[in-house]
Amino acid sequence: MASTVSICNLALGHLGADKIDALSEASSEARACNRFYGQTLDALLAAGPPWRFARHATVLAEVTGTAADAGSLGRWAHAYALPVDLMRVRALRPSDGPLSADGSYPYELSGDRLHADVAPAVLHYIRRVDDPSKFPPLFVEALSWHLAARLAMPLTREPGQRQAAFQMALQTQAAAGAADANDERAEVSFVSDYERARGA
Repeated sequence: MASTVSICNLALGHLGADKIDALSEASSEARACNRFYGQTLDALLAAGPPWRFARHATVLAEVTGTAADAGSLGRWAHAYALPVDLMRVRALRPSDGPLSADGSYPYELSGDRLHADVAPAVLHYIRRVDDPSKFPPLFVEALSWHLAARLAMPLTREPGQRQAAFQMALQTQAAAGAADANDERAEVSFVSDYERARGA
């Protein structure tokens, strides 16, 4: 089971650097991991594929009753507060009623607000996941290489090592994304023998 320290040690191992026992220790490796780990994780969640372990859906809370909100709506009928753990929006849908043709309804992000004409609104999104025990093994591998690419210059001062780590980060991210997508069951329309006979 992965932990923040074990992921950092994977990254350090990719660079041939000394491992750490805790992020709180007074080593250059621990200080660098503290500096880059959180940002590296957030970037991979936000810019990578729609990781299944980070997917979430919630009914948005509508923001009403202030002149500022009323003035900022523009052409939209509703303003909603965004979830605090939002990394990336996947789709906006009504809580009931039909879906749109592409599965999502139009919206606009502005600051910490989402504007839309849908009400009530359900936001499907990628959320921040801080618990490494929830990360799939291939995501851990990709994260460790992305972290290694960030650690390379502070710890080794070798641009070639940074470039090599970055190439591995891209490869492992692609492999993790493909495996994540393959694990998702595709929707299949079932046609009964009765319906098939009627259509014949």
